[in-house]
Formats: sequence, structure tokens, C-alpha cells
Amino acid sequence: MADEFMRRLTAGSTLSKLTSGRREPAFVSRQRFLRHCELHPEWAVGATRLIKANEQAAAHVRKTVTWRLAIQRSADKRRAADRCKNGHIRTLENTFYEQHLGYLVRRCKDCIKARRHLLMPSPDQVRASIASLHEGGTLSSAASHVQQSMRNFMRANPKLGNRLRSISEKNASAHRSAAQRARRRFAATSLIRNDGEDAYEAVRRATAHLLRDERDDVMSRMFIAIAEGRLKLSDARARVGEFLSDQRYRPRVYGDYSLNSPIGDEDGVTWLDTKTDADRLWA
Repeated sequence: MADEFMRRLTAGSTLSKLTSGRREPAFVSRQRFLRHCELHPEWAVGATRLIKANEQAAAHVRKTVTWRLAIQRSADKRRAADRCKNGHIRTLENTFYEQHLGYLVRRCKDCIKARRHLLMPSPDQVRASIASLHEGGTLSSAASHVQQSMRNFMRANPKLGNRLRSISEKNASAHRSAAQRARRRFAATSLIRNDGEDAYEAVRRATAHLLRDERDDVMSRMFIAIAEGRLKLSDARARVGEFLSDQRYRPRVYGDYSLNSPIGDEDGVTWLDTKTDADRLWA
């Protein structure tokens, strides 16, 4: 029996399992085990070492299993609940799931929104936002969570909030003006690049198929569009038709008149088709 008792201890059994008889009949009684340890101290030393190791391993297993079962039970309860912990009714619109410690946990969007509206920035975040505004930044240039907390801060401090909002709008207006100036500089650069040869060559190739009487005016319109940033050199050939149509539209004294307008509703003949070289008003 002593050898069998030692074999079971080596296999991982605990003292309470071998002597208590709760789930299965006890192998020996605790009094008999203690009496055998008194008679065989060397055997008792080895048995005690195994008993301590097995108890520690069993305690770790119990703790891990109990902890995981508790998390599982809590997650199952939350998944089956009709309301969240703050009383919001669960719907498809305000509910989403996420992984937490290896389990799917249901979250409430209404609770997250409520926490965001109560979130306040730290003093360091307020100082950093004010410093960024004085350096030319805007409130929208910060991170999303900082933007929300700063909005809450400005609601709680309306006077300071109005001042910060005014500085932010002023900086945003300055950024837009700078961007417009940059676009104008970019257009002027494309017009005068290589002393204007690039722009002239692009427009000349795009209008080479036009009549000489219309070509100069169309080229002038295209040069103006390049200077204003409305036309890229690479798009000159593809968009020459737009400037030709604009050139052919000639408002007269007695109302708007277009050479591209049809004379009748059936044949599709335009006024431009009826003009000859003798009718032209230009040389």
C-alpha cells in the first residue's frame, strides 16, 4: 500500500484526494498515513515533497478554471441581457461585439457616446492645444479623441471656448488663403516655365487643326485659363473644344446669339454653317 500510495503521488494525486474519500473511496485514512510517516521518516520526506508540488499544481488549475468559468458566465449573462449595465435597451443599431480576453463581448454604443460627452482633457492636453493654436494650428488638426475632449472643455468654459474657436477659424482662413496663393503660383509657374515655351508649344499643338481666324482667340483663352489654374498643359489637346465653343459664342447688342445655335428644329444646320469669308468681321 505504501508503494501504491507513492505511485499515485508521483502520478499527480493530492493528499486530500487519496485520504478524504469525497468523490471516490479513500485509498487510506489520514490517521493511517500520518502513522506510517512517523514509522518511516525517509519515506515521509519524499511523500511530503510530492504532496506540496501536487497541491500547488492543483491550486493553479482550480484558480485558472474558476477564473475562466467566471468570465464565461459573466459574458454569457451580458450577451443574454436585454439592457446594458447603464439601462440602455439593446438594439441592432447601438450594439456591436468585440474580442475581450478570448471571448466575444457585447458593447453598447450609447454608453460609449455618453462617456465621450463626459470626457475632459488633461491639463497637458489643454496646454498643447492652446500652443498649437498660437503656432497656426486648428482644433480639427488634433487627434479625434482630443477633439472630443476639447469640445467638452469648451462647453464647460464658454468664454475660453469662444476665444479658442475664434483663433482656430482665423488660422483655418489663413491656411485656405495660403493654399489659394500656392495654386496661383503653381499656375503662373506652369505658364512661364522655360520662358513660356512649354505653354506656348502645348497650346500651339492643341490648336493646330483650327482655322487661322479662330486659332489666335482660342489660344488667348487657353493661355488665360493656364494662368488662372483652370487648365493643365497635359489637358490642352483634350479640352481645346471647350475653348473653341466658348469663342464661337458671340453675344450681340439685341440679346444672346450663338453661331452654334441651330437655325431650325429639323435639319440641324447652325448659323455658323451659313457664314462665308465675306461675312466675317475679322481680317
